[in-house]
Amino acid sequence: MKKKLFLPLFLRAAARFLLLWVLMVFLLSLRELDAQITRLENGVSESRDWNLRNCQLVLEGGSEPWDRPAILNDRMYTYYATYGAVGVFRLHDAEGQELARSQLTYGSFSLNTGVYDHYLNFDAVLTDDEQLALGRLLREERQLNCFYGTEGLYGEYAGSDGGESFTVGLRGEVTGVVEHNVVYPQKLVYYYEDGPVTLLDIDSPFFDGKTLTTLTFDAAQLSSPLVWADSSPALTIKLFREAEARLERLVGARAPSDDWAGSSSGGSGYASAGSSSAYDGLPSAYGVSYRPVLMATHGLVFLYGFTLLFTLLLAYLTARTQAKSLQRERALTNAVAHELKTPLALLRSYAEGLQEDIAPQKRAQYLEVIMDQSDQMAALVNSLLDLSRMKAGKTRFTPGPVALDQVAASVFRALVRPMETAGVTLTLDLTPCTVAGEEGRLSLVVSNLAVNALQHTPPGGEIRVLLQAGDGAALLQVENDGDPIPEEALSRIFEPFYRSDSARDRKRGGTGLGLALVKETVTLHSGTCGVENCPTGVRFWVKIPLLST
Repeated sequence: MKKKLFLPLFLRAAARFLLLWVLMVFLLSLRELDAQITRLENGVSESRDWNLRNCQLVLEGGSEPWDRPAILNDRMYTYYATYGAVGVFRLHDAEGQELARSQLTYGSFSLNTGVYDHYLNFDAVLTDDEQLALGRLLREERQLNCFYGTEGLYGEYAGSDGGESFTVGLRGEVTGVVEHNVVYPQKLVYYYEDGPVTLLDIDSPFFDGKTLTTLTFDAAQLSSPLVWADSSPALTIKLFREAEARLERLVGARAPSDDWAGSSSGGSGYASAGSSSAYDGLPSAYGVSYRPVLMATHGLVFLYGFTLLFTLLLAYLTARTQAKSLQRERALTNAVAHELKTPLALLRSYAEGLQEDIAPQKRAQYLEVIMDQSDQMAALVNSLLDLSRMKAGKTRFTPGPVALDQVAASVFRALVRPMETAGVTLTLDLTPCTVAGEEGRLSLVVSNLAVNALQHTPPGGEIRVLLQAGDGAALLQVENDGDPIPEEALSRIFEPFYRSDSARDRKRGGTGLGLALVKETVTLHSGTCGVENCPTGVRFWVKIPLLST
C-alpha cells in the first residue's frame, strides 16, 4: 500500500521539480552562452590585433622577400582560447593579395644555427585524417612538441622549455620538398639515444614528381590548436574548417583591401573583413565557428548533475512527506469512522426501538443511551476540531501565569473518589512552580494524563505524580503501576486513536484523542512530552518552560 501510494506521488513531484530544473538549466546556460560569446568576440579581436602587430613587425623588418611568406604564416596564430570555438585569420596587402593565413599545424626548426629560421608547412601536404593523427600524437606526447638535440648548439639548453620538461634527443631529420626556408614535410623523425621516434611518414600525391631533400636539425618547435585547444582534436578540426569556409564565403573572389569591408553572421559563427585604423595598409579578414551548446554548458556539467540529483532527492522527500501525510489522513479517517460506527449503530438501534410500543421505563433507558452516545460523538467531534486547529496553528492562544502545581492538585483531587472506587492509591509530590500558558488547556493536559493513568492501573496499584522545577522548565511526571507499553508502540502512543490493547487493557470510554491533544497542547506551550517504561509500570512526562521573570 505504501509503495502504491508513494510511486505516483513521487512521479508527479519529480515531473514538477524536473520542469523547474530544466528551466533553471536553460536560463543558466543562456547566461553562460552570452558570457562565452562576449569572451569569444573579445578574444578574436585581441588575437586579430596581435596577429596584425606581429605581421607588421615582420613587414617592417629586414627579412628577405622570399622569407616573408613563411614568417608571416608562422606569426598568424589561430584563436582557440574559448571552449568549442575556433577563429582563423588572413592577412592581405593593400591590393588584396593574400600574404598569410592561420595554420592548423605549423612548426619551425634550426639547422644548427641557433635560430629558428626554417618553417614546416604541414597544411599543404596533410589530409584532415593525417592532421588528426599528428595532432593526437602531439597531444598525448606533449614533450614531442619541442625537440632539443645534443649534437647541435641547443644541447646545453635541452631538457626544459617554459617550465615543461622534454626528453633530450640527439638530432632531428625532416625529409620533404624545400622551397627557400619552407619545408613541405613528407617524413619527420626525432632521434634519441634509445632509438628514433617518427612523427610523420606520409605518401601524398603532393610529392609526385618533386625532389625530396633531407635536412638535419638540432631544435624544433611544433604547435597546433589540435594539441592545445580544450576541445577534442576531432571537434577542433571541424570548427577550423567551418571557420575557413565561412571566411571564404564572405571574401570570395573579392579580397579585402583598403576600400572594402564586409561581415556576415548567423547560425553558430560569423566572419568579418576590412582594414583596421591602427594598421593602415594591412587589410585582414577572419572567420569564427563555434558550438553554442558546448560553450553554454562547458564547466557546468558537474553543477547540472549535482542539481539534478538534488532535484530528484527533493522530489523523493516531498513525495515521502506527502505519502506520510496521506497515510495519516487515511488512518485518521478510518479511525474516526470506526469510532463513530458503534455509537451511530446504537443510536439507530435505540431510535428504532423507540418507534415501537415499549414500556415507559425502557423508553427512558433508551433515551438515556441515545443522549450518552450523542455526548460521546459530540466530544469526539469537538476533540477533532480542537486537534485540527492546533495542528493548523489556528488556535487562539493567550498565555499568562499559571500555577501548574495548583492545576495538578485540583485535577487529582477531583479523581480521588474514582481512584478509591478502583482501589488505586495516589501519591502527590508537587513543587510550586509557575509557567506561561492557559490554565484551561494545561488543566486538560493534566486531566488526560490522570485519566489515562487511572484507566491502566490495576486494583491495588498506585499512581505517583511528581512536579519539579529546574533548568528553566517545569517537569510533570505521572507514573502508574501496570503492564509496560511495547517498545514498538512507544513512538506512536501520542498518535490520534492509537491503541495498544494487547499490552494495556485500555478501556473503551473516551474519544481516543486524549494523548494526541496532550502532545499538541504541550507543543502549543513550547514544551515537550514523552513516555517511557519504568520498573513498576509506565511513566508519562511533560516539560513546559517556566514563566520568565
